[in-house]
Amino acid sequence: MKKISIFAIALFSFLIGFSGCRSAQSFSADRPNEAFVQFVSATKHGVVTVVIDKSITITAGVNDINQRKTKNDKTYAILPGKHSLEILNSKGEKLLVKDIFVSSQEIRIVEVP
Repeated sequence: MKKISIFAIALFSFLIGFSGCRSAQSFSADRPNEAFVQFVSATKHGVVTVVIDKSITITAGVNDINQRKTKNDKTYAILPGKHSLEILNSKGEKLLVKDIFVSSQEIRIVEVP
């Protein structure tokens, strides 16, 4: 009788103790599959032309490298992955040719000379 009551108390304690424990749960958020790129420079460029993967051409604003906050309208969304960038000034001269890799939801800062 004594063994049964000790066993019942131990079983009850075990069930109470581990009933609050949960196993690892995975959580998947619905984040958009996009990455971002910003262009910064120590010199004043104003606006540059960016050719992405030799097919997409955009006109992009260049942020000051010393600026603490960047404006959202100077952050550009691209697909995650490897991309080749060709940056041209207003005269059409190449300023920079660079390959970048961006992950999902990453902001890549490209320094323009």
